[in-house]
Amino acid sequence: MLPREQEDDGMAAVNAWWRWARQWRQNQLVETTDRIAVLEHVHDGGRLGPRYAFMIVMSCGIAMLGLLQDSAAVIIGAMLISPLMGPIIQLGMGLATFELRSIREALVSLLVGVALTLATVMLIVWLSPLKEATGEILARTRPTLFDLLVAVFSGLAGAYATVTRKGETIVGVAIATALMPPLAVTGYGLAVSNGNIAGGAAFLFMTNLLAIALSVTIVARWYGFGGSDSPKQSVWQAALIVGSFVLLSIPLGLALQRIGLQAQSELTVRATLDAAAERASGRVSALRVDANATELSVDAVVLLPSHVSGLEASLQRTLTSQLGRPVLVRLREVLTADDATVARQQGTLSELRRSVAALQDAENVRGARLLALDEEEAGMRAALLPHLGRLQRSGDGRRWQLLLAPDLATPLARAQQIETTVNAGRTPQQAALEVYPVLQALPPIPLAPSTNADVDSPAPTGNAASDAGTGPTPTQQQALVVQAWALQRWRAGSVAAVLVTRDDARAAAWEGALRKILSARGLALGEVQRERRGDERLQLAPAAP
Repeated sequence: MLPREQEDDGMAAVNAWWRWARQWRQNQLVETTDRIAVLEHVHDGGRLGPRYAFMIVMSCGIAMLGLLQDSAAVIIGAMLISPLMGPIIQLGMGLATFELRSIREALVSLLVGVALTLATVMLIVWLSPLKEATGEILARTRPTLFDLLVAVFSGLAGAYATVTRKGETIVGVAIATALMPPLAVTGYGLAVSNGNIAGGAAFLFMTNLLAIALSVTIVARWYGFGGSDSPKQSVWQAALIVGSFVLLSIPLGLALQRIGLQAQSELTVRATLDAAAERASGRVSALRVDANATELSVDAVVLLPSHVSGLEASLQRTLTSQLGRPVLVRLREVLTADDATVARQQGTLSELRRSVAALQDAENVRGARLLALDEEEAGMRAALLPHLGRLQRSGDGRRWQLLLAPDLATPLARAQQIETTVNAGRTPQQAALEVYPVLQALPPIPLAPSTNADVDSPAPTGNAASDAGTGPTPTQQQALVVQAWALQRWRAGSVAAVLVTRDDARAAAWEGALRKILSARGLALGEVQRERRGDERLQLAPAAP
């Protein structure tokens, strides 16, 4: 067969296949599609109304709260209820059919939705105490070519679901394209006055919007929508679609290339630092790589057993040679012990812990022994106290009162000494003690001087009568004080006295001293009975009422 005939046969086969494909598309796709119902459904989905506005506000509110909390689950919830897919699909259908009214309605709905979203998001951010950029926020500020491809595939799937009336696919499309979160991040960037965040998120949103709308236009034309368009309109549509995709692909492709180069640089830096740290028996604890237009900045924390001189400069030269661009290395060395030192330190620490535990055990045993002794002593005191007397609080609760037991026959001087000794040892915050002796007849006080040496030559008392030998000696005065104390404890308001002496001067001196001592105790001297016969003595007793 001649070459010319082979070429004609090949062209005939292509034409036949083309006619079959067009016929199949016409019979299986175009004629089986209810275009009027689809257009009505699309128009209803993109209509501006109260429901659309309400769902926009709810969706952007949920999305912003999820972004601030760094919660992917909450953000997915906002994607599911976002109504932005409706006007975007309507825009794509309008471009396919060249229906200007539908395009205008879709654009108005989109502009209102964008304005409501930005206003709501900015209000939430201004009122929120959380304003830090989370990982979910930063993830939507650097769109790449992959985001464009995701939007294209999602738009094709959404258009197919709309034309074939398979609405359940729209849910997956809404999650895949994530129209609301980038728009919410744009509002966040405006609220915190961060142009990089707002610009990156706005570019991602516009990428998704245009890619979905133009993908819808392609699918709509494939299913016969806009079949009455003129060749000029078809050419215009094709140029718009191709031009838009090219314009979007250039910056997104460059961004993807930049991210890929940075990732490769980070891998190279990580491998180089790990190798250097391993040679020094250390490891890399933290690493951060930042790239700008002029150089690569590397911040690293390396754990080393000892300082390695010149490590930072050596790494900087090596990385500059490997990456072919200036690299600034900032290395922080943290010195750690080697295995032998760690083992010795752990052994010392274990020994120290055992010593501390032994001391604690000994102290616990000693404390338990002392506590047992204290409890034994308290028990002994509690057992002996009833035999000594009865201890009680005074009526006003300010003093302790010890009522001595009658069978002890405690002398009055001893009882007063107990009270004085206890009160001398108490603190100002502790209650005073009052000792109450057993009610008894007071012993007589002899007026004759004692034969003791200390009484025969007493010290001067400052009392003329006493110093002259007619008044009571210091020992006799102490006996008067003890009996006055006992009368006060027995609540004797007045005291009766029997004074036996033939010496009027001595009687006067004793009566004066007695009156003074009783007055100091708040007692009054009542009747003084004077007698001249018998042993010279002074007998005190509570006055009869």
